[in-house]
Amino acid sequence: MGSSAPADTDTPLARTPAANTLLTGEQEKTTNEAGVKEAIAEEADSPNAGPTPGEHPAANATVSQFSQAEKRNVVLIHLESTRARSTTPYNENLKTMPFLAELAESSLLAERAYVVLPRSSKSTVAVNCGIEPALYPGPEFRPSGIPARCLAHLLREQDYRTVFFTSVSNALDNYGNVVKNLGYEEYYPAESMNREGYQSTNFFGYEEDIMLGPSERWLRAYGNKPFMAEYMTGTGHYGYECVPNRYGYVPFSEEEDLDRYHNCLRMLNHFLENLFDQYKRLGLYENTIFVIFGDHGEGFGEHGRFMHGDTPYEEGIRIPLIIHAPGWFENGERAAGLSNGIDILPTVVEMLGYEVKDGVYPGYSLLRPLPEERTLMFSCITNRKCLASIKGYEKYIYHYGNQPDEFFDLSEDPLEMHNLADEYSNEELDERREDLLAWRTRVNAQHGDILINGTVYSEE
Repeated sequence: MGSSAPADTDTPLARTPAANTLLTGEQEKTTNEAGVKEAIAEEADSPNAGPTPGEHPAANATVSQFSQAEKRNVVLIHLESTRARSTTPYNENLKTMPFLAELAESSLLAERAYVVLPRSSKSTVAVNCGIEPALYPGPEFRPSGIPARCLAHLLREQDYRTVFFTSVSNALDNYGNVVKNLGYEEYYPAESMNREGYQSTNFFGYEEDIMLGPSERWLRAYGNKPFMAEYMTGTGHYGYECVPNRYGYVPFSEEEDLDRYHNCLRMLNHFLENLFDQYKRLGLYENTIFVIFGDHGEGFGEHGRFMHGDTPYEEGIRIPLIIHAPGWFENGERAAGLSNGIDILPTVVEMLGYEVKDGVYPGYSLLRPLPEERTLMFSCITNRKCLASIKGYEKYIYHYGNQPDEFFDLSEDPLEMHNLADEYSNEELDERREDLLAWRTRVNAQHGDILINGTVYSEE
């Protein structure tokens, strides 16, 4: 079953200059310009410091065709605040998302997929642009604030039309600024849609069915040629205002917030089914690559932390990631290694029969075995709150001295209940911490910024 908005005309919201200021967290002390430059010079001398601020390796990337693959449509479906353990494909005993589980049976499912930083705009950058986002709030909202060419840029040069729909209000962070930087030609936030009769599911957004009418009208107008579309949802986000809803209520937990959250994911599951039905009805399903991903997880006090921005545990950073393309993966395939949102761009590029020219993206195609030696690194959004890394099944979390370091064996302890840090030498912990700090400096430098004592220093 599905519902559509009235057939009125949808108008893209006019884009305005970025209104967000660059947030850098609390400054621990004031540093004069000379002191900042000395600190940068000292970091640059470190053998692990990485590049100084400058052009990103993917700044000039393009794609060219290496096979005669048909030009398939590309659809990205962004599941807000959706953690892997709360979805049926990753937890068969929890029936929040049965349609997604059914879809996964004939899809490529990444078994251990993570986000770099648990914040929506950061995951948007990672997925669309194939790069690790800046590890602090802000730059993706600035004009030209993304240092690499994103998938929409690459496909527009191959005569794709591009559009971004969201059930979220543009008042949330002026998200249209991010969408513009991603390269999308058209942007339809909640303000551009008919909202009458649709449920508000939190303080900034509506149930995702609000997008079905605008989507159908756009697809009828432009779906006869290759296109790339993103559907950004908002329903999984706090306050989880999904009980009751048009699809009924299922009791999942005695804990109220978790129960409401799981009913929000159940709503998202119905939207997915409605959207796929729409693509089938319009004759677009067979020729489309669908990428379904969580932008981050959500904490409910499992480790004393709630929501997502500063939750480095599995509930905050491990996500569902499923690629569905009719004619591919018919028997269900699994990417077993450590994967990341930055792997989506190279995977889609390869599926479309293109190869990257004049640039390098750091991710890996999920069509091939992932490197066993891969290490993933993560950051909290608050400055000097936490960093984390996973190598194999060994997970290390550094809390900047605010609480003891943590080390978990995820193969034996997937819920991170037993801190094994005391079983490791100081040298081993120091090495993991130093690698994380060097990574933090390197990633921020690729965005043209370095953080010194919580303050952004830019070469510009």
